Amino acid sequence: MKLLISTRLTFVFLIALLLISGCTVKYVAEYDAEIKNEIIQVAKKVDLFWGDLLDTDVDKRQYDKFKTNYNEIESDIRSLVLKNEIRPLNEESTEQAKIALKLWTDDREKHKSDDGFSNGRAKLHQRQLSRVFAAMAKGEAVKDPSN
Repeated sequence: MKLLISTRLTFVFLIALLLISGCTVKYVAEYDAEIKNEIIQVAKKVDLFWGDLLDTDVDKRQYDKFKTNYNEIESDIRSLVLKNEIRPLNEESTEQAKIALKLWTDDREKHKSDDGFSNGRAKLHQRQLSRVFAAMAKGEAVKDPSN
């Protein structure tokens, strides 16, 4: 009798172990190659924006000359925020996109109010946004099951 109970318990334990080991628990969103590529494209646009601004003489950096680029890039970043918001289990990526948007809109407002941008501040903000976009791309890349 004891042997029968012991065998059954062992069998139940093995089945439970197999079921548990075959299950995975996911706490992050699925990998999305399209979003990763979009992050990289927006990062390139932002970097190009700062390069163009830094190539412009300091006394010729009036806001009006750059407002179209600000609008386009802000729209691209807002798109990233929205795409991340609608994905389940994607709070960290959403927060990173919101940080990029805040940095971008803050820069825009400062440029608008000052009607200019210094070299030092432009270089600092270029590096800052570059780090945010790199973190966003890496965050999406780690979700890739092929890595």
